[in-house]
Amino acid sequence: MTKGKHYGRLLAACQKVTDDPMAYVASWKARTPQGRAVGFFATYVPTEIIYALGGLPVGLWGGSISTGSANAYIQQFTCSIVRSTTEYALDGTLDRLDAVLFPPICDSAKLVASIWNFNFADKFLVDMANLPERLDSKGSAPYLAAELRRVHAALAARFGVAASEDEVRPAIVLANRLRQAQQAYCVWRSQPGTCGTNLVEAATILKAGTIMHASEYVPLLEELLGQPDQDAPKQSPGVPVALTGLACQLPHADFLALFESSGLRVVEDDLFLGMRAAAPAAVAGDPYRAIAESFVDSAAMAMRHHGRIQRHEQLLDRIRQRGAKGAVFLVPKFCEPEWFDVRYLQEQTKKASIPSIIIDFEEGSGMTGPVQTRLEAFAETIA
Repeated sequence: MTKGKHYGRLLAACQKVTDDPMAYVASWKARTPQGRAVGFFATYVPTEIIYALGGLPVGLWGGSISTGSANAYIQQFTCSIVRSTTEYALDGTLDRLDAVLFPPICDSAKLVASIWNFNFADKFLVDMANLPERLDSKGSAPYLAAELRRVHAALAARFGVAASEDEVRPAIVLANRLRQAQQAYCVWRSQPGTCGTNLVEAATILKAGTIMHASEYVPLLEELLGQPDQDAPKQSPGVPVALTGLACQLPHADFLALFESSGLRVVEDDLFLGMRAAAPAAVAGDPYRAIAESFVDSAAMAMRHHGRIQRHEQLLDRIRQRGAKGAVFLVPKFCEPEWFDVRYLQEQTKKASIPSIIIDFEEGSGMTGPVQTRLEAFAETIA
């Protein structure tokens, strides 16, 4: 099928970036005098602070590679993104980064931050944005605001620039625009009978938003949303389902392609929800407090306690809004936060008479045959 010009331009740019993220980083740094690149696990990280320093936030997504060297540093019962990203740090792939900022989303992320700080301090600054364990307490926002000030000062000192509050406010505008554009894209692609993209292309487009500078990425996305192509790809046929469990990690594209080939159509997902979960931050007032409040008002995820927003209610609402006939819990192996939540979520979908299935994955495992069989059987069951 012929791609529409706006969609084709967006997809081509995103594919190029996701195929070789470090090539994009090198190109951006060559075009940006004094530009600094800051890697991060793509969830719950204040990218506004990085933009405020004139930097480039770079999502770290691991890959389908052997982790023989990384296994000497990290236990093999940690998730594959932690081990494969560490392999990239060891083999020099990430040497173009100037700093790496980790969120304390799980024990594995905390572990790898410590290991990287010990072993790679000569390559780049390693720090952690220490988020509160609870997002619904009175002290959550003040604590996080103070932590954001500290992180901003630490990065500024490393880069030899001033940590100016005045630069944070336009960075908030840019980050808000990025999240809003991605949310709008997710709604656009889920519309029945219009021009929804398949899951692999959607993952590529959203993933590129964690690598490209927002000033380059957002106009491409807004161009598509502002003038939808009449000949953009239509939604694939299949039984509509919701996909959840992918806050900070993705399987290989071949794995994601199994959904359409198995007779399913993903109409609701939380691909990279960690990057688009936060509410828009206020521009006026204390910018650090504004960013902190946006995290506190984020969508519910497995990694933080969020008493005001129940995750199962959020999931069920999205399933109903999108007309999904079932739910697929796609959970990374050894992801403790998601595995703690998945049984409770499956029980809630069962109470709501929504069929569900749990699929686990590990980057690079190549076990697609049995998964396709299970997905095909699930599609036949709920059709």
